[in-house]
Amino acid sequence: MEQGDRGAERDGLKREAPDHPLAGAGLRSRFYRSLAETLVRLHTNHGYDRRLAIAEAVAIFAATMELPLVWLGRHVPGGDGVTVLAAAGSATDRAGRLLSGDDPPRVGPESPVGQVLDLQAGYVLRRSPEASAPGQTGAWNDGFACCLAATRAQDGSRLVLAACAVDAADEALDQLGAWLEQLVVELVRFWDHQAMIERDQRISRYREAQRAIQRALLEQPDPAAVYRTLAQSLVEVAGAAAVDVLMVENDGASLRRVALAGPIAEELGRLFPRLPAEGERVPLPLIALREMRPQIRIRPGERSDMSPIWRHGPLAGMGASGCWPILAPDHAPGRSAKPIGVFALITREEDAFDDEMCHVLDELAEVAGIALHQHERRRAQLEEQQRQTYLALHDALTGLPNRRALDMHMECALERAERNERLVAVGMLDLDDLKPINDRYGHATGDLLLVEVARRLRAALRPDDYIARLGGDEFVIVCEGLHRDVEIEPLLDRLWIALREPMRVDGEVFELTASLGIALFPDHATGGGQQLLRRADQAMYQVKARKRQRERWWSTPLAAAGQPVPEFDGRNQAPYGQHAEALLRPWAALAEPLVPELVEAFIGELRSHEGIARLFAVLPEVDRAMLAARFAQHIQLLVQPGLDIESHRLQAARAGRFHASAGLEEVWLLEGVERLRDLIAQRFGSLSVSDRRPLGIVLQRLGLERQWQLESIRDVQRERVALLARLNALAWSAEGYLELIQGVVDALAGHSEICSCAVGRPDDSGQLTYEAVGGEAFAEYLRALARGGAAPIRVNADSQQGGGPSGRAWRTGQVQRCLHYGTDPAMVSWRDVALPIGIVSSVAIPLCPMPPTPSAVLTIYSAYSGGFQSEDQQAFVDQLKNLLDLALARLVPPRPGTELLPFFVRERWRALIATDALQTYYQPVVRLADGRVSELEALARLQDPDGGLLSPARFLPALGDDDLVVLFRQVLSQATQQREMLFRMGHVVDVSVNTPAAALEDPRYAEAAAASISEGRCPVESLLLEILESPMGTDHSAASGMAGMQALKALGVRLVEDDLGAGYSSLIRLRHWPFDRVKIDQAIVMQVADDPLRTLRFIRQLVRLGHDLGLDVVVEGLETPGLIEAALWLGADMGQGYALARPMPPGDLPRWLDGFRWKWNAARPVTALGALASALQWEEQLLALPAGPEFWRHHAERTCATGSYLDAALAVNANLREASTAHVAMHAAAVAGPHDAQYRRQRNRFIQLLIEQVQFEERSRATA
Repeated sequence: MEQGDRGAERDGLKREAPDHPLAGAGLRSRFYRSLAETLVRLHTNHGYDRRLAIAEAVAIFAATMELPLVWLGRHVPGGDGVTVLAAAGSATDRAGRLLSGDDPPRVGPESPVGQVLDLQAGYVLRRSPEASAPGQTGAWNDGFACCLAATRAQDGSRLVLAACAVDAADEALDQLGAWLEQLVVELVRFWDHQAMIERDQRISRYREAQRAIQRALLEQPDPAAVYRTLAQSLVEVAGAAAVDVLMVENDGASLRRVALAGPIAEELGRLFPRLPAEGERVPLPLIALREMRPQIRIRPGERSDMSPIWRHGPLAGMGASGCWPILAPDHAPGRSAKPIGVFALITREEDAFDDEMCHVLDELAEVAGIALHQHERRRAQLEEQQRQTYLALHDALTGLPNRRALDMHMECALERAERNERLVAVGMLDLDDLKPINDRYGHATGDLLLVEVARRLRAALRPDDYIARLGGDEFVIVCEGLHRDVEIEPLLDRLWIALREPMRVDGEVFELTASLGIALFPDHATGGGQQLLRRADQAMYQVKARKRQRERWWSTPLAAAGQPVPEFDGRNQAPYGQHAEALLRPWAALAEPLVPELVEAFIGELRSHEGIARLFAVLPEVDRAMLAARFAQHIQLLVQPGLDIESHRLQAARAGRFHASAGLEEVWLLEGVERLRDLIAQRFGSLSVSDRRPLGIVLQRLGLERQWQLESIRDVQRERVALLARLNALAWSAEGYLELIQGVVDALAGHSEICSCAVGRPDDSGQLTYEAVGGEAFAEYLRALARGGAAPIRVNADSQQGGGPSGRAWRTGQVQRCLHYGTDPAMVSWRDVALPIGIVSSVAIPLCPMPPTPSAVLTIYSAYSGGFQSEDQQAFVDQLKNLLDLALARLVPPRPGTELLPFFVRERWRALIATDALQTYYQPVVRLADGRVSELEALARLQDPDGGLLSPARFLPALGDDDLVVLFRQVLSQATQQREMLFRMGHVVDVSVNTPAAALEDPRYAEAAAASISEGRCPVESLLLEILESPMGTDHSAASGMAGMQALKALGVRLVEDDLGAGYSSLIRLRHWPFDRVKIDQAIVMQVADDPLRTLRFIRQLVRLGHDLGLDVVVEGLETPGLIEAALWLGADMGQGYALARPMPPGDLPRWLDGFRWKWNAARPVTALGALASALQWEEQLLALPAGPEFWRHHAERTCATGSYLDAALAVNANLREASTAHVAMHAAAVAGPHDAQYRRQRNRFIQLLIEQVQFEERSRATA
């Protein structure tokens, strides 16, 4: 205990009166009463706010000890002051000034606070000389004697505890100072423990916010929603004080605020980063943007490089400010990401931005950047889709709506008519004799005439009327809002006048006529738009059939008697049934010889169509011949006398699905059907001179087929939308990379257009290894590859096998296609394998969670040509890519260089776990107090014929949820059988089985455990289940209510936390889940060679935490004798590791159990690590002693275990002589107490020498 140089004051210090608060024998009892009350408060209220708990502890101490002033402050490294966290006592004015920050304790070489910080020991000031009596308005300690103590917290800061007294004797002040040191140690212990809990809770909140943000991003919102979600989630879910999102303006230099949220948002809104003038400070968000990396400022209110506004109001109380740049990936080769914005996060906690938190925020910034970049891509895609939609809904030649648009308009028009009780007139208009003009003057002239006809018709119609072009020279007119049918006649007269006016094209004058059929809703048809069009079509053919003798150019479907005729009358006959069969039978025989010529002409027409010609171009010759044969069959079907409507509908639906899958656009189908109708009418017209009814039946059948094919195409489109919806749900729910990609390929392979699909990544040689496969076709290719009967798929540009779509997609980061394996030169290597197994075309989709570099390639294979290149298919592929890119960004997919798990290897391992290939090894767990083997941990091993004996780290990633249940049942069964066998041999041990966290939700695990217990091989009290690390984002607080958890606890089995100290969730799990035992993660233990002191302290804290909760503590990873001794000295109950026993097959267990001998004890360590652990225990005991020289002397003079180790080790290792000397010096200095400066120096010197010996021993054993 260092004392202030205050001799004059000591001489003048008065003795206490008998009734002085610090007088009398009750002083010690009051202190321990306050300490006990404080500890009860701290340890029974784990949810306390740290500052509130500290304030209560200070108040308790001040009140119980009857002191005028007690305060506790915090000093951070590099800080120039102490922040007072709590103050209490009868001197309320001084306490108030300290808390307000108006009178902060000075940190200088002459100040009491500076002394206690510099000396790193307790400090006593007998009496402040600045004032003769307390109560004046000078420094906080004016007129008081004071004691101070300080202890370092885990975050590097130091908590300073000060207590003031009036007229206290020297002995009482010394006693008070010693007690103060004990109290501050307990407060720091609580501070560190609570900081760890708060950190885990904070990380959990930010992870939850991260999931909320990523969920919103997966829904592909607009940028405003991205900004809003980013700010609101970090505030509402994670508890940030404020979040400010700013985006870079188009000038690339200034910023625009796009979102601001949080309790102090209004204050933060006054800070708007602008470009600084010469010599001005640069705002933090601009620094983050310029340097393109996060910027963090702790206690911004105390920094000179921050705006003065941080020193006032709510901002002054903020603990940290961080700015993360949002970077948009640039797909251009060789170019890095560019900054597009920044988000600023303000927290009340100074320690908020630790490494794990920064990692979370890095991920958020990356995902936000990707989402914004994806939005820009989607915006461009949307514009293109709108353009394509316009083209899809409009005739390219005339600009009029096409058949698809007409269908949509008709549906709405009929609904309006029914609702308003009005008539709708639908007119089918067909130009007369346009074909001769095309033949004589060319199609270009005919097209110009069609454009002029469209212009005139549109001009003659009323504003609300509708006109569409179906293709060829056929138009449809829709007129709504009619009260009576006669209202249509003036409009038809205007149309006729407009058409009859001569048209001049390229110097030629043409006079056109037309035929128009009118059908009224609901007078002529009530079954919908298609029925109405058919009735109008019938009426139009009635007019066209009499165009030489007709009285007017239009007609309604009326019989001569003025009554409505049946729908199939006129052209006129029902297209199916006995009457149609009788009409067609003689006619079909005459038509049969004309079919080949008709097919040839039809194929010629299709080749002249720009879009359809592209589909023809990719077909090999054999497919073209097959297609011609199918066309012939189709025409023969149309003229087949006995064709029934259901068979025809089924055939048309199949054809429609084929056309949709092969990439045929709807408008192309309509145009193709119109050309076929013209050809049928022309080629078969000579057969119908005397009776046109058979031809009319065939054309009616063609019209119906056209509609059915369109309906089928739209069914396929709807199926694509539904598939994307299922994949979107999977993208959000999947908890791992393999789960996601396997779910994706399984879903895709069930779609009618896809015969197979696969996801792969390249190995070091550039060959793609496929980790997930859907569909049998590609699986058959992989089998052929394994047999040597197929070429591999590579990504290397210099390899022929890298020229396919998958290789190109990997290199370019863009979607690539093969339109047909039979004609694509790049597919020569795989053609002979692909075509026989049904693969005709493919599309390769690079999956780029961090564009432009792919992390994997999804390849979709189709039994149809085209490679998913229609407008709707391309939109499907683009949406699929965007969805999976964001999903993989959320899941952090495997990076290049991680182990690839081929699909067939996964499938083989999944099959093996249900067989005898699954073996169980056992690793003993030993009680450290007496060396008794108390437990065997069952560890699964898989005997792979091709890969030897596999550990769980190898095969677990291959397993799905159902496979894990099978694995659990198998291991549990083998483990309980082994326990029973050992019991009969006289070995009584418990068994523990590793269990995934999914068991807490999945009741199948509890059912398996119940079945095993019921067999009687293992009493329930002897069975332990070790719950493995839970997935990121698990709601730990809800675990106790999960069905699986309730069922397991109802059985009475004991649960073990398998990863205490590892990952962000372990402490949260420990708090919320009903564990009976904890295991300290071996990843912590294995750090001992690099940082022995910190590792042992961490283990000690975790052991104490487990014991405080009433749990047994196991330390795993004990791979050296030193680690065994360290675990023993640090108070762990059990140990497990290679230094005790390696995992062994069941046959080796009896011999090992019979021969195992315990050779460690707590009397004297034999390793340097054990000595270091015993030294920490000795120091902990020293700190816990009542303050007083007699207690310290007694403890220092006793022989300690560390000294015994050194005495024995010196006989064989003279290098330890310096450490032994330092140890003796430390004991001698300890007589002055644990906070004496000389003791601290000697202690630090000895510990450092011992650490060097520890590192030498541990590293030597690790390499042995």
